[in-house]
Amino acid sequence: MAFSSALPVESLQACCWSTVSLPRPRVVEIGRLAGAHAGSALVESCQRLEAYSLEPCNCLAPGRLGGAEALFHLAEVAAGLHSVVLGEREILGQVRQALVGAPAPVRGLGEIAISAARDLRRETRFEGHAGHLLDRALRMGGVPAAGNILILGTGQMGRLVAERAVELGFAEVVVAGRRAPAQPLPGATFAALSGVGSAGPFDVIAGCLGSNAPEVRIEQLPPVRRLLLDLGTPRNFAGAPAVASLMLADLLADEQCERPHATRRRGELRTHVRTLVERRLERFAETGAAVTEMRMGAERIRQREVERIRRLHPEIPADAAEQLTRSLVNQLLHGPTASLRASGDAELARAVARLFSGRP
Repeated sequence: MAFSSALPVESLQACCWSTVSLPRPRVVEIGRLAGAHAGSALVESCQRLEAYSLEPCNCLAPGRLGGAEALFHLAEVAAGLHSVVLGEREILGQVRQALVGAPAPVRGLGEIAISAARDLRRETRFEGHAGHLLDRALRMGGVPAAGNILILGTGQMGRLVAERAVELGFAEVVVAGRRAPAQPLPGATFAALSGVGSAGPFDVIAGCLGSNAPEVRIEQLPPVRRLLLDLGTPRNFAGAPAVASLMLADLLADEQCERPHATRRRGELRTHVRTLVERRLERFAETGAAVTEMRMGAERIRQREVERIRRLHPEIPADAAEQLTRSLVNQLLHGPTASLRASGDAELARAVARLFSGRP
């Protein structure tokens, strides 16, 4: 399709790195490489680090996309179609946050991607969240949801895994962190991370520590009987466990190899979200045309008023009248123009444009 010239779609560049389950030094190095992209939006999650900008780039990112493909990919990421848990809710907020400090043209393209992702979420039933990674890990490890579980980390991931552990029926759910959670965790008890090494034993231990947390040596953990699950990026645990262990990367590989129906659904949803992006771009172009018509109508009115000022007030310099009226019109229309463009509502924009056209 032909894209609106008001949006620099063809200039968009995406440089993408997978960070899932990598050790800290490698994640830090990727962060340095991504941070070198000036004027970019940096999308960071537990699986990826991606830089979106309008500047040409010759970096060595393993994933590189340009133009519409970069925009489509951003919409797919925002919709959770590349997350380990399909349709993950949290990633949308991470994409939105990444756009806050980006240049205006990148933000504009990002808003198109986010709007398309929201459209997909309204149309599609996604039942999973990050806590459901526990289900997949238990299935892969052949471990029943019974006995006790220790979850390291009181952030969003830790809370979701703890909630899911309670729902699955673990007899005891212990959540450990550097500080107590701001809100209580129903069905779970809190333990200080500093003293957790002397607790246990536990049937399952799950690492959900944040990206800034230091690695925990296996020997610092309490005894674990059945499964050690590392959901951190960078990795939470260092060392060789004596029991079965899984990382986030293992859960992702399991779907790609063992669950073809899930892979097929992701592909279908990616195709659909691309269609939604194209629709959003078309609506933006239609809205932009109506906004241009509105501005042209306002300009005609301004020019008439400048001529009237010259006739009635010849003492006012022509340049002053020109500058003052132009500044006033621009200030009055800046807010409505931005709101109309952001809404993507072409019919509303046309209705507003008619107010300045003199047509009924």
